[in-house]
Amino acid sequence: MKNKPSKDSLAVALGAIDDRWSLHIVRALAFGASRYTEILRAVGAPRDILASRLKKLTESGIVQQRLSESSGGSGYELTQKGRDLGQIILVLKRWGDAYRDADVPVVEFVHDACGEMFVAEVRCEACGRPVKSGELSVRHPEEAC
Repeated sequence: MKNKPSKDSLAVALGAIDDRWSLHIVRALAFGASRYTEILRAVGAPRDILASRLKKLTESGIVQQRLSESSGGSGYELTQKGRDLGQIILVLKRWGDAYRDADVPVVEFVHDACGEMFVAEVRCEACGRPVKSGELSVRHPEEAC
């Protein structure tokens, strides 16, 4: 008998972005793509996969379709839920920067508020200190009571 995967908030989040195409779509939308053809070009997925992932992301509330008043066509945009997912992509980018092959260029971001180069960092909300590998332990929901 197979073990069922645990169903917690992390498992639900991973289920919403369960393949590479979904994160590529969120990245493309966060970087300004909005029309289907722009997303297709940015992501490079086959059309059937792109269509099914856009549908899934829309159903999960990460992406929404919108009508363009100027062109009369439709496009896609991130919802607040999708924009919040963009923070995860920034942390993944930092990891990718650190472990990329030497010939892979780094995309750099400037923080508009201060004008400095932006580097994502995970911090503890309670104490404000950066969190390093090995500094977290798991408390299961049933233990919190």
